[in-house]
Amino acid sequence: MTLESRRGRVLPPDLDDRTWQDLVDQMRALIPKYAPQWTDHNPSDLGITLIELFAWLAEGIVFRLNQTPEKNYLAFLQLLGITRDPPTPARTFLTFTSSVDGPRAVPAGTQAQTVDPTGGRPVVFETDEEVEVLPTVLTATLGLPPQATGSVTGTYRNLTAVLVGPPTAGLLLEVPAGQTGTLLLGFDGAVTGDLSLGLHLYQTARPPGATLDCHYSRDEDEPSDWPRVDAVVDGTQGLVHDGPLRLTVPADWTAQHAGGRAPVRVWTTVTPPDEAAAVTDALFWLRLSVTAPAPAAPGDPARPVVVGIDRLVFNAASARTALTVREPELLGTSTGRPFQVFPLANRPLYRRPGLTGPYAHLEVQVGTGTPTTWQTWDLVDDLPTGAGQVYRVEPVAGEIRFGNHDEETGAGSGSIPPSGSRIRALRYRYVATGAGGNVGPEQVVILGTTPEGQAPPGIGTVSNRGPARDGTDEEPIEETMRRAPEELRIRYRAVTVDDYEFLAREASNDLRVIRCLPPRQHAATAPGNPPPWRAGDPWEFGGLVRAPGTVNLVVVPDRGLSVRRPEPTEDQVRLVQGYLDARRDLTARLEVVAPRYLPVVVNLEIVVWQQALEAGASRSAIEADTRERIQRFLHPTRGGPEGTGWQVGDPVFTSDVFQALMPARDVGYISVLQVKPDTPAYHAPPLGPGGVYRAEIERPFLLSPLGASVRLADYELVCAADDGQQQVKTTPVRL
Repeated sequence: MTLESRRGRVLPPDLDDRTWQDLVDQMRALIPKYAPQWTDHNPSDLGITLIELFAWLAEGIVFRLNQTPEKNYLAFLQLLGITRDPPTPARTFLTFTSSVDGPRAVPAGTQAQTVDPTGGRPVVFETDEEVEVLPTVLTATLGLPPQATGSVTGTYRNLTAVLVGPPTAGLLLEVPAGQTGTLLLGFDGAVTGDLSLGLHLYQTARPPGATLDCHYSRDEDEPSDWPRVDAVVDGTQGLVHDGPLRLTVPADWTAQHAGGRAPVRVWTTVTPPDEAAAVTDALFWLRLSVTAPAPAAPGDPARPVVVGIDRLVFNAASARTALTVREPELLGTSTGRPFQVFPLANRPLYRRPGLTGPYAHLEVQVGTGTPTTWQTWDLVDDLPTGAGQVYRVEPVAGEIRFGNHDEETGAGSGSIPPSGSRIRALRYRYVATGAGGNVGPEQVVILGTTPEGQAPPGIGTVSNRGPARDGTDEEPIEETMRRAPEELRIRYRAVTVDDYEFLAREASNDLRVIRCLPPRQHAATAPGNPPPWRAGDPWEFGGLVRAPGTVNLVVVPDRGLSVRRPEPTEDQVRLVQGYLDARRDLTARLEVVAPRYLPVVVNLEIVVWQQALEAGASRSAIEADTRERIQRFLHPTRGGPEGTGWQVGDPVFTSDVFQALMPARDVGYISVLQVKPDTPAYHAPPLGPGGVYRAEIERPFLLSPLGASVRLADYELVCAADDGQQQVKTTPVRL
């Protein structure tokens, strides 16, 4: 029997590889030996029909026989406790409005749901945190271009749909060194007391050091003259992670008009782009200023601060399609036997974000006597030797497992609930909906109840102003079978490169690209006097120290096509770092880092048929569409030849670019196609002396000119250069 291989993996052979036709041919070959008088072998013969019938029956038996190895394999995985990865809940932010004066608290665990116009099952979300709802609404968000600190002038851009929603798309804010970027936030009413505004980032401020200031509208002042809000607590610590901005606005906060024709005085130094885009309502405004630090010393490079703001949330709480049981759930009665298992009615359990207490929401009690006296037992990872009121949980299967300690002999681990005692789950949270919870904005509009089963008092409406994201269904069985050998080999200990990458995926399902970089040393001494490195020195390209004993893990989240160079947030880095620190060797130094992007420039010339232009095609539209396709193909997490993203170190070949960019045959053809690398995006801060990029010391090889491919270092990740650098040209030609 010949064994087959696929991508280096040996495929198990079939126990019987005969097909229906093989069985028919074998039986027909035996006719001359056992029935020589049988001479009619045509399909119309009744005997041939019976042969074909028996071959069909035998083929079914062969099929079941070949399933035996798969059955044994799955039974082996079940024996080892390897289960499918559970679904993950969708998450969004629920924005509440108050129906009364004064703040109203919406407790954690409050539910809201969608409306299915077809009468189907609604999607239910539950809040993760308590939120205090103020009697005002964040109505408008305006943006001004960066300018000198203290100057608030120019034409504003309405960013309400981008930052507040619906639908929210995120804003990449770039503030040059020593300048200030300005956001103007308009509320429909003034409030007294604390005001909390949540800033959620998809890219933390790089480099760090930005400062946030807040001013408020007063009387007839222009925006540049608004007084400062003194009591401000920046929970983002300079936009380096998600957090709230808490402030108390003075009592003389007054409303102003942002433009348009209004019966009162409007701004003169800050104007709308046109009358149709003006915000004409009188609103109470806050001016949020993001200031980039100036160079520390003369001659230092001026480094802009770049931060990606995913959305602004006000009167809102994070919510997920993970629901908490509202009533205690009776699981069963103890028989007094060892290793008892009690299934929960709902599965799988929701795993809370973070490293500690992922299932702390689960509380299991054992009740004895009449009337019943309930005692809470403790959840543990492993049953300790000896007695103890503890239990384990299988979160995917949703099963509670007790121990086998024998009080007479003292043997075993974990106490057995007394015979006849009742077992109940006082509370727990489970994943109710996976990918089906990824609903669009303004879909979660039916206000539910609090954990006490009552409608939250004083709350008028609820809505998700942005889409729900990150919901996934249960892992396919085929993927579990593929992953099982890796899990058995790694056993949750990070030693090899593959171990680190596997465990990073286990730590966070938000990451699309993961690459572990092992230590690496220079093979030869570099030219120069003195040389920038010597043989045996560790690589330090891209700001990564790859000395012996050091492991660098590059992680890249998926932020969609709108974010062209996604970077992990500090929360994501901290989560992966903490998860791997508990599983790595004590002697290994782990650094979880953002990607080192290498922009790629495409030089493209398209010959466009004159007949296509006469039929309505536009050269400018063709060029714009081609630039968009370049950005899509070179996108780090959504591009690539397969459309599934690039891996760290993957080269770019013009043959793949050609397949992605070639126009329709009735439009034209590509006459010139070349690619080249641009100055690395990670060239900040520069490693070269004097702030000048020097490829000979900042990369292991020089940047190549226009050619057929772009070679990347093993730590670099592809991204597209800016649109203005892409060289796209069209030339009309008549057939």
